[in-house]
Amino acid sequence: MAVAAIVPETRFGNLRHAALASLWFGFNFHWLPIGFVLIQSQLRDLVPHDVFGSSLGTMVGVGAIFAVGVPPLVGQLSDYLYTPWGRRRPIIFGCTILNLVGLGIMMTAHSYAQLFVGYLWIQLFANAAGAAYAGVIPDVVPNPEFGRASGYLAAMNMAGGLAGVGTTSVLAGAHQLLWAYAVIGAVTVLTMIPALVASRGEGMTRIEHGPRIPLMESARNFVAPLYSGDFAWVIFTRLMVTAAITIVAYFLSPFFHDVVRVGNADQFTSNWLAIVFVSAIPFGITGGLISDRLGRKIFVYLSGAAQSLVALIFIVLYPTQIPLVLAMAAIYGLGYGLYYAVDWALACDTLPDRTKSAKDMGLFHVAQTLPQTIAPAIGGYLLDYFNHASPNSGYRAVFGSAILFFVLGTVFVSRIKSVR
Repeated sequence: MAVAAIVPETRFGNLRHAALASLWFGFNFHWLPIGFVLIQSQLRDLVPHDVFGSSLGTMVGVGAIFAVGVPPLVGQLSDYLYTPWGRRRPIIFGCTILNLVGLGIMMTAHSYAQLFVGYLWIQLFANAAGAAYAGVIPDVVPNPEFGRASGYLAAMNMAGGLAGVGTTSVLAGAHQLLWAYAVIGAVTVLTMIPALVASRGEGMTRIEHGPRIPLMESARNFVAPLYSGDFAWVIFTRLMVTAAITIVAYFLSPFFHDVVRVGNADQFTSNWLAIVFVSAIPFGITGGLISDRLGRKIFVYLSGAAQSLVALIFIVLYPTQIPLVLAMAAIYGLGYGLYYAVDWALACDTLPDRTKSAKDMGLFHVAQTLPQTIAPAIGGYLLDYFNHASPNSGYRAVFGSAILFFVLGTVFVSRIKSVR
């Protein structure tokens, strides 16, 4: 059986690291405005206020079918795909282009049903592209540079989020928010190009399928990284931390509207998130590099503490003072940056098999996409249930659950034995 070539121990220049990570800018420019601002804004016009939370929860909950199933399956497909252009890049290219159709459906949505269909479309194709892209990093990056690569990915994550929410803020202020979908489509295509160029050389060695094995054994092998070894603890850590971050982010806009009582909740949410990313970027860029020497775990511990503090202040004080609320964004951004500085490095450090990485990185990707769909679904129903009992009390349940997930993420990362 042919085996994929091991990545040579050669240094990557900063330019190639930045180019390789560029699509992560595009994906975060894509997902953050859609998940945290756009669909909430559209739902306020498409559904009654008393079913806002459950309508949001249903839509993103159904999206979990694609968020969970697509990444590992597409990752497995790309592990064994062989083309003259590589095994990951054709999937990245094709699915990124097809994703544009879903953005168009959402942009022109005049009903809840149309918005629902467009959301499911982008869940399918954006997650497929992301699954193949996740396999590129361990394919081409030398082992000693995982921390550096993770730092660049973190920086692109935050810069993409900052640019995305900045765009929605400007468009919300001009009352042209839906044009953000057109900008998102253009950015994802443009950021795909340098990533495809920088990942040259991936997938040039054909990997043959091994002998056929019984279906149940094959299924057990497929999911084995979820329940054994340090990679499983990395996945669970990401699952918990992402659930916490997602719960906070999805309910910021209604919290600012109902509790803080700002005038333009869409624009204020975008501005709040912009402060988060401005605060996070320095820690994301430097954290990955420093973690190559100091270890990864300390960054997760500090991250959970900072972000839990902000959620705690929200549920205890129900703040209405704008300066205090904006100061919380800076603290939250510090924690956000510290976590994403080592997120990918932890995964690459503990991969069970570098030669067939995309399937396992697809499982790692599920640890991000699953909570991004399930957590808002649960939070939406919690919000409506407790708000019906007492106005605005649902936000204490929502942000309190985020604190619980941050704590669990810290507990899980302590179980990783092979990484400091």
